[in-house]
Amino acid sequence: FPDDIPINIANPANLETLSRIFKGREVYMVVGSDVIANASSYKKAPVPHSIHHMNHIAFRRVGEDKYDSKKNPKMFKVIKKHVVELELPAHLEEISSSMIRENIDLNRDISNLIDPGVQEYIYGSGLYLREPEYKPFVSGKVISFEETDGIDARLEKEILAMLPMEKEDAARLVETSRRRGDHVLLLRNQQEKGRLTGVILTQHLKPDSLYKILGDVELADEVRRHTSGEVLLVAGIHVCTDSGIYDAEQYLLAEAIARSLPRGCSYALYFPEDGHATSQAISAVRRQGFIRARGENPDIPLYLVDMQQPLVLLRNMRTTIKEPLASNGRVLSILEKTHQDLQIALTGLYPGQLVLSISASIIYPQLVEKITKLNEVPNEPVVPRKLGHYMCVPYGKILRDKVVPNTVTKTLHTDKVFTPDLSVGTIEAFHNYPKLEDQIRMIRAFDREVILVDDLLHQGGRFDALKPLFEREGIGIRKVLLGMLSGYGRDTMALHGVDVDCVYFIPNLRGWLVESTLYPFIGGDTVERPHVQVAGLSPSINMIYPDTKPILRGSGQKSLYDFSACCIRNARDIVLTLEEEYRALFGRNLTLGRLSEAVIAPLCPDRGQCVGYDENLGASV
Repeated sequence: FPDDIPINIANPANLETLSRIFKGREVYMVVGSDVIANASSYKKAPVPHSIHHMNHIAFRRVGEDKYDSKKNPKMFKVIKKHVVELELPAHLEEISSSMIRENIDLNRDISNLIDPGVQEYIYGSGLYLREPEYKPFVSGKVISFEETDGIDARLEKEILAMLPMEKEDAARLVETSRRRGDHVLLLRNQQEKGRLTGVILTQHLKPDSLYKILGDVELADEVRRHTSGEVLLVAGIHVCTDSGIYDAEQYLLAEAIARSLPRGCSYALYFPEDGHATSQAISAVRRQGFIRARGENPDIPLYLVDMQQPLVLLRNMRTTIKEPLASNGRVLSILEKTHQDLQIALTGLYPGQLVLSISASIIYPQLVEKITKLNEVPNEPVVPRKLGHYMCVPYGKILRDKVVPNTVTKTLHTDKVFTPDLSVGTIEAFHNYPKLEDQIRMIRAFDREVILVDDLLHQGGRFDALKPLFEREGIGIRKVLLGMLSGYGRDTMALHGVDVDCVYFIPNLRGWLVESTLYPFIGGDTVERPHVQVAGLSPSINMIYPDTKPILRGSGQKSLYDFSACCIRNARDIVLTLEEEYRALFGRNLTLGRLSEAVIAPLCPDRGQCVGYDENLGASV
């Protein structure tokens, strides 16, 4: 049956098309009795051409009373036309999709479970390796932020209990913050019932108040020459010793900076007036691009950063690795180390300029809240399901393997595909998926307006390619929701006349990087080749040396080299750790041919058609 004719059994118009295609012949729907009992399409009221008016061949599920028509005779009453009941032989009844998947994971012969041709295709394409049977729901908040413009008695008690210092020093810090009128951003660990684990104290300064704060005429003048808007003053970053959140200082600082950008802040200072600055806080500050001010008191930390054109790094490595490795302690540790190394390398590209690192784990829950609020449904799964009117369609890397609670979720699998000489890059369907026109026709079959979701929009290339296809199919775009949106991107969407919202607004974006796309074998962009050299791994390009010159204008040659070298080292260290932990867990080697057991969508760096890979070796080799 052609895949450019999508049939959604919940759409009466699609079923009418199906009957018309086979005009003059009887059409039967073949289903298990559990589908008739559970599927939402059967629970709707019958209308002309709906599923209720189709002939059925129903396979009775033996052993489960609610799915056995002999014990539940009302089950087939919803079907208005002819029903043929069949029952599988006992040896076939035992076969299930989970049994087949388990045997694939163990690399066993499954030709006695499915057609041998299908077996050959599954193994030849590297499918179903360590894949969950159902897409998981987007997990809830692990951490959350809370803003306040003052410290009341309740909050003071929480802060004093949290601060890792003597009580007198802690009380003095709180009193000083009150006197200055600091803006307070709190970090809470939601896995521990919202326990307060960190706080960052900030102020928004006018340029004419800099001397009063800094006490140095030349330093105040230097900052004023770099900014005409507000200046963000970070007056303190404080995290408890048992926060349970690795690198909590980084999360706090990045969140405070991201929230200040829409206000027009174009410069930031880290200047804890009490002189209390931990090594972890200094590390987080430096990794965001802050540099030490010249000529100030060496005993008092003072760091500066220009925020006019930030370089944004989306931290998404944990979302690219499969369970149980994604929750493995050693894997998490290497992801933290390599991310920090990457941040340091990025600060060398534009010294003194902001490098803003934002985690996908922070963006995901906030996107889900926006999607479910727009859809007027709860943001946690409920029983029975209550589905909203709109359909969520992720069209980039974000949420591509997840389901939004109480929301019809259908990923549009897209990819940026380059010609072999890298001269042209176009937006096309991801490898092994139907072409974009057919995928969008399938979305049309759901007969719903869509909420489009992506991680970042700047120049709008991906959206520009998809919008005409949605218009051609008559699909209404209710809203475009983004993890990050630049000023240029917002203007582009206004030109399209599309309603847009985001978690983070970055007015003047210099450029952006998605961490996973920088690492060979783990991510990247696809290269168009007629054949795949390793099953399940498309040929790819990473935008780093030695493959190509990184697209980071205005950077020095040495800094680009150091950045590329860091990406390759990080990829090697991550893959080595995955291989070691996989061997410890499953007692066999994680070879290139089975890399998709550990990485959600692995790729194979393109070396042309004349250089081969040995799929029995590890990616680290």
